[in-house]
Amino acid sequence: MNRRAAENGSNSSLELLRLDDGLDGGGSGSGGRPGRGDSDIVQQLQLLIQEPMENLQLDGGRTDVGSNGSILGDVAENSDGSSFHIASGVVTPTTAVATTATIDTSAGGHTWDFLANAAQMFERVSELREVAAADIRKGYDMQGYQWRGYEIQKRLYMTYRRQVYPQYQCVQHDVQAVRKHANCVDNTASFYSFRSSSLGDGYRGQINHFQLRDLLCATSNYDVYYHHADGVYCWNPWQRSRRSVMSRSQMPKSFRVSSLCVDRGVVFTGDYRGRYCVKSLWSDDDESNGVGTGGLGLVDADNDIVNHATSGVARGGAPQILASHNSGCLRQLDLGRLEVVDTVPFEWAVNCSATMPDGSLDCVVGDCVDGLLLDRRVGPRAAVVSRLSGHQDFSFACAFSPDGRLVATGSQDSSARVYDVRWPQRALATLCGYMGAMRVVEFSGSGRFLMAAEPADYVHIYDVQASFASAQDIEFMGEVSGAAFSPDSNCLFVGISDALHGSGLAEFTEHR
Repeated sequence: MNRRAAENGSNSSLELLRLDDGLDGGGSGSGGRPGRGDSDIVQQLQLLIQEPMENLQLDGGRTDVGSNGSILGDVAENSDGSSFHIASGVVTPTTAVATTATIDTSAGGHTWDFLANAAQMFERVSELREVAAADIRKGYDMQGYQWRGYEIQKRLYMTYRRQVYPQYQCVQHDVQAVRKHANCVDNTASFYSFRSSSLGDGYRGQINHFQLRDLLCATSNYDVYYHHADGVYCWNPWQRSRRSVMSRSQMPKSFRVSSLCVDRGVVFTGDYRGRYCVKSLWSDDDESNGVGTGGLGLVDADNDIVNHATSGVARGGAPQILASHNSGCLRQLDLGRLEVVDTVPFEWAVNCSATMPDGSLDCVVGDCVDGLLLDRRVGPRAAVVSRLSGHQDFSFACAFSPDGRLVATGSQDSSARVYDVRWPQRALATLCGYMGAMRVVEFSGSGRFLMAAEPADYVHIYDVQASFASAQDIEFMGEVSGAAFSPDSNCLFVGISDALHGSGLAEFTEHR
């Protein structure tokens, strides 16, 4: 990440991205809802509009949006039979009862501004704390909101969120130019179906830096680890329960978690000062046992953020952690001795790294538009095997496929690119999202799917076997705190961290 982003990396930095930060106003409302009235929310929404919105799509056909946020020309129908004629400047219900506080009654019937409709969406309250597949069939979504009879309002709101969600750029580029050259993808596929979600602050992942979202790990179908404000917790989706595995009191003072890795029975967390905290999952739960702490650098340094951590095995079979540092290096930590055994320097901040399953190559991405394929076996500085070109901005995610043939990278230019390791000069596929940067990418254990998570609202699942031409979009409301497949690919887990729309953890199961 760039230096300015690192300096502003606390929760307050989410103002660069979050649609709801300017709306909370201290949060006096219940359930994390804003404490302000509708009029104040509308004013905040109006301030968020930076440019005209054009050529939106609704299920009923083409819809154009005026510069003031008004919808022009379409007719749609909700499940309860109420239809909406979307006329110039207003949204007019033909058989529905007015459902917003900002109503303009005229001879033509009830009309209300689109911004007021968007404000109404903020005021909706999640009705469930646990959501199952049966609740989806009753009209609820995975966050516990009841949308039956309000499908059109939700679609308008989600479309509006796409338009106003800020695009953070480290390197100036034209997002539309990137999307113009992206692959054409059919996003109507269904590979995974919703099974359950647990909602509430207890299941809210803590995001300490808006660019670092890989904060959820799954070691089995029953063990999902996530970073919480009180430490690291493990969620069991089958028992609908959680347990603490590393409490805040076990971490060093002022330890702000920026990276999380759980593998081979070890929990590893890195922080903003190049420090780490390690705990064995097989140790006693007593707070004085089983925890190792230390520094990955020679001295603690401000802004030496551990941007990412991934696990591996050293040549001798000992477990290791490969840590990506904002100071511009990769550090290899031997977990058996809790010592740094190798350091590879770079000229730019390293945001993420991944190791090929056979250990022969590493993929490194960071504050450079090109990614690198490295061979660390040749010496302390490693050898650059190839450059991964094509992105227009810095990258924050990368992953190898299980067979080691493909490598995927996720960038702030709103795209994920997939390369063939055997011929990486040009990307095999360019996959674009809706909201912004691709913050997390991961291949399923079977190698059939590629998951790419945006900073908010969307997680995409691409079919590798179909050459990425088919995909499933998982849609919700709120910031993404992480996403991960289970090792056997049977489950996909998504973390939602949003004070306004509700937080929680959701589980999806693969169709068989």
